[in-house]
Amino acid sequence: MSSSSTTAIARGVLAALALAAAANADTNRMLEEVIVTAEKRSENVQDVPISIAVVSGEEISALNLFDFVETAQLTPGIALNSGLQAAAIRLRGVGPGYFALGQPQSVTVFVDQVAQSQIGAVFTTMVDIERLELLRGPQGTLYGQNAPGGAYNITTRAPNFDGYHGYVEGTYSEWDSNGEGRVDTRGAVNIPVIQDKLAFRLAAVYADSDGYISMENPAARDDATGGQDVQAWRSRMLWQVDESMDVNWTVNYQDITQHQEPFNYDGLVPGTGGSNTVPAEYNSFRDRQNYGDFRSTVTGDIKDTNLHLQWGDETSQIDGIAFYQSYDSQSDDNREPYPGGLGLFKIGLDTDLTTFELRYSSEGERVSYLTGLYYLHSKAVSDTVVTLTGIEVTQDAKGTTDGYAAYANGTLHINSQWDLSLGARYDYNESALDSNVGFLTFAGAIDDSVDFDHVSWSVKLQYYITDTLNAYLAIDNAYKQGGFNTLTSAVLPFGDMFPVQVAAAEDVVPIKEEVSTAYEIGLKGTVLDDTLRFAVDVFYQEFHDHQLTQPGNVVALAPLEGLFQGAVVNADEVATRGIEFELTYLLGEHWDIDLSGAYFDATIEDWSNRFCEGGEEQTPEQLFCPRGGGDPLNDLPQWNTNVQLGYQRPLAGAWTLYSRLNWTWHSKANYTLNTDEFSTDKNLFGLNLGFLESDLGLDIRLWGKNLTNEDFNIDPAVKLNGAPGQPSAWEGTYWPGREYGVTVSYVF
Repeated sequence: MSSSSTTAIARGVLAALALAAAANADTNRMLEEVIVTAEKRSENVQDVPISIAVVSGEEISALNLFDFVETAQLTPGIALNSGLQAAAIRLRGVGPGYFALGQPQSVTVFVDQVAQSQIGAVFTTMVDIERLELLRGPQGTLYGQNAPGGAYNITTRAPNFDGYHGYVEGTYSEWDSNGEGRVDTRGAVNIPVIQDKLAFRLAAVYADSDGYISMENPAARDDATGGQDVQAWRSRMLWQVDESMDVNWTVNYQDITQHQEPFNYDGLVPGTGGSNTVPAEYNSFRDRQNYGDFRSTVTGDIKDTNLHLQWGDETSQIDGIAFYQSYDSQSDDNREPYPGGLGLFKIGLDTDLTTFELRYSSEGERVSYLTGLYYLHSKAVSDTVVTLTGIEVTQDAKGTTDGYAAYANGTLHINSQWDLSLGARYDYNESALDSNVGFLTFAGAIDDSVDFDHVSWSVKLQYYITDTLNAYLAIDNAYKQGGFNTLTSAVLPFGDMFPVQVAAAEDVVPIKEEVSTAYEIGLKGTVLDDTLRFAVDVFYQEFHDHQLTQPGNVVALAPLEGLFQGAVVNADEVATRGIEFELTYLLGEHWDIDLSGAYFDATIEDWSNRFCEGGEEQTPEQLFCPRGGGDPLNDLPQWNTNVQLGYQRPLAGAWTLYSRLNWTWHSKANYTLNTDEFSTDKNLFGLNLGFLESDLGLDIRLWGKNLTNEDFNIDPAVKLNGAPGQPSAWEGTYWPGREYGVTVSYVF
């Protein structure tokens, strides 16, 4: 089905349902207040002078979202790269596309107020969630760990003293592409131990899936790939010492196995005709097939604990948070999934993270403020074996990072209509790298350290036009520390053999610090007798030495190009600007609609050391192809929208029928260097039909995802065919196809 056809269908369905809703208009309902903790205090989302998207735990359950990556469709403007060892976040069109060892994310992920070092593990295990908040734009003056591009606040359900209660939930689903199934079981229980003194909450998840990609190579031992196995549990304890002091203790464990296949191909696949070595079969992105000899495997073992002490009264509070996390991961990754492929990455990664945060906050009629101190120590050890065109490169690396920060943010309530907020932050970071490499008969080493410091600041002015309508202006200065590209350093010892590649590595190994300033104007309100809630903002952010991922397919770097893939480098000047909006409207007694969207225009103003992508260079030896003057920064779609149309109606007895149509739309790629074949907009549809029996606590949901079987490849890269002299293929990503499932949950 063509993209234009699916768009027309979507518009027709929504128009028809909207007309049906209008016919049943009723104003008896009112929107419930949405409470968030974006500014480290509980407040109405409409009073927060920040562009923020909120996803509730109920919404996550109703839409049957099983991992963090699926929530991206509900928070337009975000682009997530999943995977235990490669997860990364891009917001407003900017940010690295891949994880770099020892390098912090632009958008920091917090779980129960604690920053996470390995967001790939967070993306994979999402269980017993109360609320997800996406804060767009710099948030460094409000949080211990720096958040220069934005923050994800994930709040899990906390224990309470309200009795013994909980839930269990089971799901079975299948993909159309190969008929493989997914099983997901999860649940939680609240256990009060001592009345009004001590309570526990235990949550767990077990999920098993072979995946939606068929393994077509007879030599492969498995039939499918693209799935994962997850076993995880979390324990939270609440001890109310007295009326002024609480102790919260969390223990978390995750055992994860992923079979992620990052590269999909559209074109002739060599070696698929039995003993014939020439291309024998044509593969399409939509076919979701893999021809590698084995499926990629990444395992992760994560253990962490978090101790949070709260001491205070209604007006002031001291928070002390101590956190430790251990993460062990191994990967056997086939990045050249032709039969007999020679692009293999075996990476062992062990990290330890320790953080401490001490925070004081005060709430007054005229002045509210918080101030805090933060310390971070992380240690990472990696052991890498990379095979490129039959040549093996080995590397072992040890990296440490120490960070110190002091931050403060205060709000002056000038009068009943005006609020002024000021914030400041000081960061000092030091990173050290000890790396040893081996290549054929050569060996080399790097032993170096770098340090950075910066003062960031924030100014926000908020004006309450009425009690339910306010506007704000925000200006934020942000900083992101630099570091090293560990894998790229493997090239340095080989100057006599590869002088061009070594010159490139010398420029790429160090990562400079990034500094930016963001400007944002927003308007928020609740109107029509509390039946319509909206928020809209426009933003502009300029970056100096912006950290991002270099493009691949650099002809001049062959045959060592693979060692530069995923390298984080600095573009001299980058800018992004755009608009974001959220709207919720109650359409009568039974219908409701949620509309959210984002548009961004991220451009390169000056990038002098940009590697040439294949086909750009005037000669094969040309290494750099500078860009600037407003060239697009990347191929991410500039427009992203999400529409949800909900319906609910009481049935006989205690039964309630509810349904939700979920439509995500992405515009075509920002630019297409290769072909217009893939330069189309994308539509993703999901539909749920649920039956809830409130007396029994029984909830049954029938659902489908990606109903039109859309492939979300945006702008594939040119891929040299595995057989010499044959036409080029296209290299892109895999995207899950149509999936149907049933979920049954019981609340007790």
